[in-house]
Amino acid sequence: MDGVHSFDIYLLGLSDPTVIGRARFATTMERLTGRPSREFEKEFPSSALPAFRALDDQNAKMMAETLGAAGILIEIRPTDAAPSAQDFEDDPEIQTCPACDHRQAAANHECEKCGIIFQKYEREQLAQMQKDHTLEQAMVKAMQVREEWLQRANQYLENRPLKKEATSEFLPILISEEVPFLRLNTGEGPILMTSRRLVTKRDAKFHSIPYEMIKDVDYGGGRLVTKKSKFKLQLDFHAPFPLDSGEVIKSMSWHLDKDSSFYKDVIIDWGYSRNFICGSCGERELDYRTEDIKVHMRCMHCATDHEIDLAECVAVPLMKE
Repeated sequence: MDGVHSFDIYLLGLSDPTVIGRARFATTMERLTGRPSREFEKEFPSSALPAFRALDDQNAKMMAETLGAAGILIEIRPTDAAPSAQDFEDDPEIQTCPACDHRQAAANHECEKCGIIFQKYEREQLAQMQKDHTLEQAMVKAMQVREEWLQRANQYLENRPLKKEATSEFLPILISEEVPFLRLNTGEGPILMTSRRLVTKRDAKFHSIPYEMIKDVDYGGGRLVTKKSKFKLQLDFHAPFPLDSGEVIKSMSWHLDKDSSFYKDVIIDWGYSRNFICGSCGERELDYRTEDIKVHMRCMHCATDHEIDLAECVAVPLMKE
């Protein structure tokens, strides 16, 4: 190893390939490279080329620890290239543009090549890093809540297993990460309750209703149907709910058969569950609305707007540039 002068670091993948893992990767790479995190959100760098070249022993070790802590899988390869970690840093009269890498006098306030104002660029980069970190923390909270409901669904199944035939017709639209735990039979079509949502089949079409969209649950009581064997279940929504047909409705109702009517408490408990969290500040005080057949929610704390994906049951923050 006498010819080893430095080390190259190759990025191989992520130990956590979920949305949270990708966000953590993008934020870490922005901090290490100075490039915007959005560049790393689009695609993962090629493992055929080194992401960091010619690092001396100390800097290679520090870099490896930082990448490892972020869940990034790496490979370190020795090289005979001269270490470049001190490139330009030894000359106090020279600075490198953080946007285009152009070398120039340290006294310059803006880049001779690309024209960015250094102080403004640094403030923008810091603000973006803070925004990315806040978003990452909010996503972690959202995933923790989702995991809690997943465990709750599994606990329910331990006491009352669900037969395979109960979910067979819903398989085309089920998400691999969700757990179905209860089927309800109604005069309008079956309802399947999962760890994320309520899925119903009406008029040969599926409708996905995140529990978060449910404002009120009205069951039986004054809405008792004349037929003694059936009870009425009605869900009122926080905002008008768009159907695949283009129709927008404020509520939806079913006539449960006698067996399904025994699960009143389960329907009400899950109807009031709260899975959505603001993707900017992590709060849960949310206001809902429907625009152009799309459901939105706005955080009442930080005013961040979100678009709700009804099929995936996620609220995607619309972060302003």
